[in-house]
Amino acid sequence: MNTHHNSPTTVTRSALRRTSVGIVAAALFAGGALSACKDLPATGSAGRPTTSPVAGTPSTSTSVAPVSSTSPSAASPSPSKSASTSPKPPAPGGGGGGGVPPTYTVAGFPAANNTGYPQGLPGDTRKKVTLTPYTGPMTITVAGTVIDGKDINGHLEIKAKNVTIRNSRIRVANVQAVTSTDDNANLRIEDTEIDGQLKDASTGGIALIGRTGFTLLRVNAHGSGDILRIDGRGTVQDSWLHDPGGTGSAQHNDVIQSTNASYIRILHNRLENQHTQTSCILLKADIGSISDVVVDSNLMNGGGYSFYWYDANYKITNGKVTNNRFMRQSGGGFWPKGGYYGTQAFQASQLPTWSNNTWNDNGQQIKM
Repeated sequence: MNTHHNSPTTVTRSALRRTSVGIVAAALFAGGALSACKDLPATGSAGRPTTSPVAGTPSTSTSVAPVSSTSPSAASPSPSKSASTSPKPPAPGGGGGGGVPPTYTVAGFPAANNTGYPQGLPGDTRKKVTLTPYTGPMTITVAGTVIDGKDINGHLEIKAKNVTIRNSRIRVANVQAVTSTDDNANLRIEDTEIDGQLKDASTGGIALIGRTGFTLLRVNAHGSGDILRIDGRGTVQDSWLHDPGGTGSAQHNDVIQSTNASYIRILHNRLENQHTQTSCILLKADIGSISDVVVDSNLMNGGGYSFYWYDANYKITNGKVTNNRFMRQSGGGFWPKGGYYGTQAFQASQLPTWSNNTWNDNGQQIKM
């Protein structure tokens, strides 16, 4: 999560509207210089909705339709929170509380042997890949470029359409790994590991991947202040996004964050945040409106609250949150309540459809 109250770069929110200076905003987000975590609840009570919840029809299905190379459109905004209210984590205990990573893989969800580049791990049915050093350009300007089986060190700037990165590893230090600023880029990142190496020294938190026009499939991304930012249009599916963090203690870490978007699909991912700040998924309309959101069949573990749905300067609308599972300490998760404070926090004039969201350990329904 981007908490950069002491950042040397200050930019007014009104100056960051996607319609006028989206590229400038993307650069600032990539460097952890914009905030999205203020005004979020910092106590055990979830933010009170400003309207009554939208009733959803419970479903027993957890299937997710396969992602396509293109996706419909819509519109949306961003979030934030204060570091001074962050509690000290309790001592480790149970199945992995106190911020200690769980010690087992959850059946049916993404893990090391079915995300990232195929390494021949037990249970991995994909063909093993031997990486070779990447010697191509770090700014991609040729449409249809395919990067396959490469070991990449450094930041890739995507300036062309229909680029594919697959069966590869990208390692960075204190910088974004992949940046796309075109809503219609149709960038695809598949079967790839993205590693921030826990070297993010920003105050706000640098997202490894951002900010629009991409689809992620079977990606294993970890080790930066934030992991994924969707500001515009983005899909992430069948991926393991985990272990956000950096070199300092002031970051408010998010696994997936959006501050303005027109199309978001978060489908069947394993999302883990061992910190008490801030989220597995944070959707808060700070910089623009957020709409057309589907969050389905994910496993969420940790954060302050695991899931946030928030109005801010703009509105968040038109969302479905369905068939997700939440982990808690008694079932191997980080915290007794799922997130440190609880599973979800809502503060919006229009709430999402919420149905069949359950505890992973016993299947009990979690009410909105």
